[in-house]
Amino acid sequence: MPEKKPFLTYEQQIRKLRDEKGLAIPDEAHAIDILTQIGYFSLINGYKTPFKDTVTRQYKSGATFTDIENLYYFDEALRELFFKYLLKVEQKLKSHISYYFSEEHGNSIDAYTSLYNYDYQDPKKISEIFRLLGEINRVITANFNAVNLNHYIVNHENIPLWVLMRKLTFGNVSKMLDMLPMLLQTKISKNYTSLTSTPQLSAIISLLVLFRNTCAHNDRLYNYTVNKGKLPYLQLHKELGVPRLANGDCAYGKQDLFAAVIALRYLLEDTNFSRFFCNLEDIIKNHPDNAAFPKPELIKSMGFPDNWHEAALLPV
Repeated sequence: MPEKKPFLTYEQQIRKLRDEKGLAIPDEAHAIDILTQIGYFSLINGYKTPFKDTVTRQYKSGATFTDIENLYYFDEALRELFFKYLLKVEQKLKSHISYYFSEEHGNSIDAYTSLYNYDYQDPKKISEIFRLLGEINRVITANFNAVNLNHYIVNHENIPLWVLMRKLTFGNVSKMLDMLPMLLQTKISKNYTSLTSTPQLSAIISLLVLFRNTCAHNDRLYNYTVNKGKLPYLQLHKELGVPRLANGDCAYGKQDLFAAVIALRYLLEDTNFSRFFCNLEDIIKNHPDNAAFPKPELIKSMGFPDNWHEAALLPV
């Protein structure tokens, strides 16, 4: 059996980083304070890689505890920014789905829990629809006594879809979008005027769900790439001159953080995207450069091309 890692006090953690791994720690008291706030695993294991030599596994010459700390806070700022605007995308989609579904089928709970109001005639979707309906019923049961749901149950003996939407996750509504008949999907997608097809919206939403979950769970974001699903090739890829690979994919902007930026460009209103992008530029601008992990390498690890600033200026 592999040897279990022993418990280390904060002081022992510092000595391990400094004496065994070669990390410069200019202020040990401050480093201990940061470890008590964040934890060794979240801070060091999460953000050490760019500062370590891939051959020796020691920290690079000049790398400091402060460098790792700064990268952690840089990533935290990114998470907070992306999460804020991903919630806007989520809310808008929930609004559109509940509106067009209720317009078509009414606001009864029986409507959105009925197999026959989804694309049940596609045999490939049957099992997914049943899973979706099971999840909807689970959410209703779990939130039966929640104030807003219970009010409608007691006073109206019903839970309209626009009320239930507050309890459904982004993943739930992404799946609901995919399971709707094409007529309803088309009505919803027409609200995103920069997109040219309904499948584009579905693919973009599926990708953003993964980034939203990464933000919500405080996972590392700056170099996160989705392991399933890709952003479709869009007009903005073309305008930015993103190279196409032999298999038709893009060299970047498909599964990386820059893909999320492109996706937000299409789904946010212009004013919101401008605010998002200005804040993004400020976060990157204010992050200190260092020799162990230069800012150009950091930006590249995010999937951002040299002309990433143009994403807010070019047409979509």
